[in-house]
Amino acid sequence: MTLVTTSLDRFSVISTGTGPARALSALFGAPLRTDAHLDYSHETPRQRSLWAAKLDSAILHAERPVLLVANGASCFAATWWARLSPRDYIARVAGALLIDPMAGEDDAAHFASPKIELPFPSLLLSGETPDTAVAERVKALATGWGSALGGMPQLPHARRSGSHWQGARELVLRMTATIVERRVQAADALAAVLVPEQD
Repeated sequence: MTLVTTSLDRFSVISTGTGPARALSALFGAPLRTDAHLDYSHETPRQRSLWAAKLDSAILHAERPVLLVANGASCFAATWWARLSPRDYIARVAGALLIDPMAGEDDAAHFASPKIELPFPSLLLSGETPDTAVAERVKALATGWGSALGGMPQLPHARRSGSHWQGARELVLRMTATIVERRVQAADALAAVLVPEQD
């Protein structure tokens, strides 16, 4: 069994950026199925707003809770969107995979947002770097976003060894637990309305 054919089937996968990374497919042991892919454009405020509107629409039309997969510079766009969007939209996102944001670090300035953690579980996957300064910036991003931090696997068998597979598996489990918790809260709220407490 692989994660793709089990746990991930309960999510709508929405990706953005340069496309699903080969490393991510290696992580899950199969090509990642996406329900929607959004091309990323950031050069003007209008393009950024249009991208955000398309993401809003994709999330609102998703049939299941959303796994948001962002690659490169679109990681900064995705976190900007998450920090500024209404709660109704955010509640539909179960979690996010943020792949190699340092590849688009120059775009970060276009997506200034409040310095708060993301409102859903997230995993930042970053390539190995011998540069200590870059590694520190990656850690700072993960801390600022409230993301777990993992390295990107380079080989197909990497999913079976080390923290890459474990980190992705834990993210999916956290996402699933969050969905269950939300459903329990909704059921409790409905029960309270339908069956008021007796004095």
